[in-house]
Amino acid sequence: MPIAAALLAIAAFLAPAQAGAQEDPMALITAAAGDQMETVLVLLGQGVGVNAPGENGFTALMAASMQGHAEIVQVLLASGADTGPASDDGWTALALASFEGHTEPVRLLLERGADPTVKNEDGDTALRQAIEVGHGEITRLLIENGADPNEVDARGLPAIMDAVIGGFADVVVALLEGGANPDVRAGLGMTALISGTIAGRVGVVSVLLNNGADPDVSNAAGSTALLVASVSGRTGLVDTLLAHGADVNFANELGLTSLMLAALEGYVDVVRLLLAQGADPNGSDPDGATALTAAKLNGSAEVIRLLEEAGAEPEQVVTSDAAPADSAAVTQEPVETEVDEPPQLLSLPPLRYPEMLKQAGFEGDVMLDFVIDATGHVEPRSIRVVLSPHPLLVAAARDAILGSVYRPAQVSGVPVRARVQQQLSFTIQ
Repeated sequence: MPIAAALLAIAAFLAPAQAGAQEDPMALITAAAGDQMETVLVLLGQGVGVNAPGENGFTALMAASMQGHAEIVQVLLASGADTGPASDDGWTALALASFEGHTEPVRLLLERGADPTVKNEDGDTALRQAIEVGHGEITRLLIENGADPNEVDARGLPAIMDAVIGGFADVVVALLEGGANPDVRAGLGMTALISGTIAGRVGVVSVLLNNGADPDVSNAAGSTALLVASVSGRTGLVDTLLAHGADVNFANELGLTSLMLAALEGYVDVVRLLLAQGADPNGSDPDGATALTAAKLNGSAEVIRLLEEAGAEPEQVVTSDAAPADSAAVTQEPVETEVDEPPQLLSLPPLRYPEMLKQAGFEGDVMLDFVIDATGHVEPRSIRVVLSPHPLLVAAARDAILGSVYRPAQVSGVPVRARVQQQLSFTIQ
């Protein structure tokens, strides 16, 4: 005879001895929570409602499930306890047992038809409760009994991301074996792999990669897990991602590669790993910045040495007395040196801050010397650099000046060409 049936069979003999027992449902709930089997049997024998709710809608089954009292759960179920009711805040007996990690009560409840897809007032299911605290075996049981391994919570977060962020490798395996998509995306294009990398979870990242996660999937900013690991200096993750085929020269939407980011932060071991796996020491972003540019901004002598040994070419520096390449042939037309009214700036486009310098927190002023023609526009071939703290700022300053509009200089009311100097300030807001 099953244990629940045997225990119930003796309840009739115990009941008369406890004839004065309270029939308040709280007595049954308290006894169930305290693992007081004899009292539970007596109260059931006296006819106390097994599904009668107490405070906050709590039932005896919920109490026993939350505390992990499997035998009492079994007796309550055999006495007709309903697995469906939830407390006032939406917690079912199954959700409570899952959150507390009580495997046997979870198994008993599922065998009696408990629904793993019921959500509490926060929109979380029993599966999310099990994942949140890292219960791999319970996660498997829930999925085997109808829980959706790809469910998304009220925040838009897929179940696997909760497990990855928590670092629960066993739960991640259970979800993947149950059919979870390793490359599912959440807000801003975030993937489980990138989330695990941000959290520094080497174990779960390895699990994801071993189960088919794409190492080169990028988020909304165009960053892959390798880029994230590199800029964070996470050598173990960089090594793991590279071992699983991550593209070592992948550039984000700003044109920055893992090598550039690691060099900018001065992570010697990461730079060494990336170079050993074929990172291009001469790759450049749209501004012409390279990993060597980044290393010099950081001032890391060891990174500079590694890059130069790997074949990094010297930077092309624009000096104060040299014009950009397209301005070698300077106009010979006369320029007014004495004017009645000097040129006045009417409009200047926003400065395009070189991304490498912005990442490095580099600020400074550029001074350019140039000619403004009689229509108020800058003559491209006339531009000269007077002062610049970094060569990357020159091109950005020049682009801004070429897009500017001036009121031209005047002599006796007539617009004339005139040479001026303009200072442009690059500051990070």
